[in-house]
Amino acid sequence: MYDDFVEIAENKAYLNAVRNETYGPNLDLIRRMPLYSSLADYEMELRQHDKISFSHIFYEPIGYYLMKCFLVADYSVDKAVFISDVELYKKMRDPSARLKVGKLLFERFVAEDGAKYPMGESVFERRRRKRSDMSAIPSHFDGHSEIEDYSTKLSLQIGKTNAVGVYGKAVNDAKEKLSKNQALKTLFDEIAQDVLNDLRLDVFPRFSSSEFFEKYIRCKSFERGEVSSKDFSMLRVLGRGAFGAVNACVKTDTGKLYAAKCIDKRRVMATDAVDSIMSERNLLAVMDSNFVCCLKYAVQDNDTLFLMLDLMMGGDLKFHLNKEMVFFEARARFHAAEILLGLEHIHSKSIIYRDMKLENVLLDERGHCRISDLGLAVMTNDKVKGYAGTPGYTSPEVIKMQLYDKCCDFFSYGVMIYRFLSGKKPFGAHPGFSDLDKNVLNVQVEYPEEYFSPSAKSLLSGLMEKDPLLRLGSKGIDEIKQHPWFDSMDWGLLEAGYLVPPFIPKLDEVNAESMRLVGRTTNDEKYRKVRLTNDFQKSLNNFPFKSTHALQREIVEVLERADEGVNFEKFAPKPRTVPNQTESSSHRCCNIQ
Repeated sequence: MYDDFVEIAENKAYLNAVRNETYGPNLDLIRRMPLYSSLADYEMELRQHDKISFSHIFYEPIGYYLMKCFLVADYSVDKAVFISDVELYKKMRDPSARLKVGKLLFERFVAEDGAKYPMGESVFERRRRKRSDMSAIPSHFDGHSEIEDYSTKLSLQIGKTNAVGVYGKAVNDAKEKLSKNQALKTLFDEIAQDVLNDLRLDVFPRFSSSEFFEKYIRCKSFERGEVSSKDFSMLRVLGRGAFGAVNACVKTDTGKLYAAKCIDKRRVMATDAVDSIMSERNLLAVMDSNFVCCLKYAVQDNDTLFLMLDLMMGGDLKFHLNKEMVFFEARARFHAAEILLGLEHIHSKSIIYRDMKLENVLLDERGHCRISDLGLAVMTNDKVKGYAGTPGYTSPEVIKMQLYDKCCDFFSYGVMIYRFLSGKKPFGAHPGFSDLDKNVLNVQVEYPEEYFSPSAKSLLSGLMEKDPLLRLGSKGIDEIKQHPWFDSMDWGLLEAGYLVPPFIPKLDEVNAESMRLVGRTTNDEKYRKVRLTNDFQKSLNNFPFKSTHALQREIVEVLERADEGVNFEKFAPKPRTVPNQTESSSHRCCNIQ
């Protein structure tokens, strides 16, 4: 058990880490970079594997950052940002998202005299509020778009030109299609191809002979290293699962904070759960969404398996609902919409989630939701049978051991929204019924008017329909998005990241249960004497995982910290020069170590 003194110390260490007072991007990484002159063999190896091409470097986080840094000097950085934005645009599933962002892309990069953004800024890049600004937002504040903010930005523009230097038929065709509200994924393909040709044939050869390229090789060389449990330092326990604790932790070489899901090997072996653990590891590894917690590393030591995930500093929704009793409707709608986008991503991977509940939805420091914990999820293209889930959330067809598909997740999703709005369980505390699963099968849900508007009642009665063939969402997830309760939700702007959450968690307190309440996993003593066999350890040979994208993002954060105060894109770069203006300006953008 944890006493008050231990918890106070653990909380202080955690909060200092969250505020970047103890950790944060570790500039020692810059000093530990090997000299470029020592990496000739490594560079040759990369070239032999065709990893020094424009297509490879430009689409990596480190390469993209350093190419942008290189491009600032001749005011060409918008070309790189345009290509990156078009790639994100093409990934959008929601037609309204593509239309809105397509119009923004055209105005930002392609339209004549249309540059209302600072040079080098993505249409997806929202101004990051300082924590002092966030704390001033009232808890009842409703989500709204920040697109309007951009119209107030001032910039010097070059007459009769655009940011990417492409004109003619491709531009006119895109303009005409947008005027007709047509935004196919291929809308910007011709324009993007012209820009890519310029970057590939003109910019990249110059980049390849610059100090920025040398720095790229030095940074990339860190990929060669192995990542082990010794690279992480554990902080406060945040929660507890079936196989062990969930701790905040820091990756010491870069200073990046993660959440470590710690899995006791003895418990895994005693319960014959290797397949279950490997399944979760594999499913987390294919997640790639801003609305789902994604796997960054999987490491192990002699006793424990560790899944390193996105650290969600805002805590889980059960913690917040217990504090506030109910969520006002606008907040409930915003949370529900982001959760639905996460569920859509999971379903797009042919995965049935099977454990939608308050505890499994986490908030980041800005108030955005991510679905976590794929321990009960299953990847399949067919219907499955077998009980999985949490009583009170589990759908009737799962309880009755019938064949089911991803539609079972929509039932659990409805239960969760019901709890948002009322603070109560729809199938709990009914006279004559003490078993939540029996209640799901037999009880008719009540919708008191003090909690549920007519549109909310309509949504929830559709989601918690006992017959899966009649359930809202059985014809596809768009059926839920188009329900009147979501009429005020702009799915396009939400997916693009433009909407401000109506609730922003405080980072001057720990958004988690006290360590005493978290306690320890039940029956710990029962497994303490289990002896791990060699065969068991061999069955975990494929457990380790390293996301090179995550590693590169960590390195970019260190580079950004090292470049603070230098004239680079997000640190107030110089505006475009007006023709005939004779003022000189500094083009230095990065520290080259």
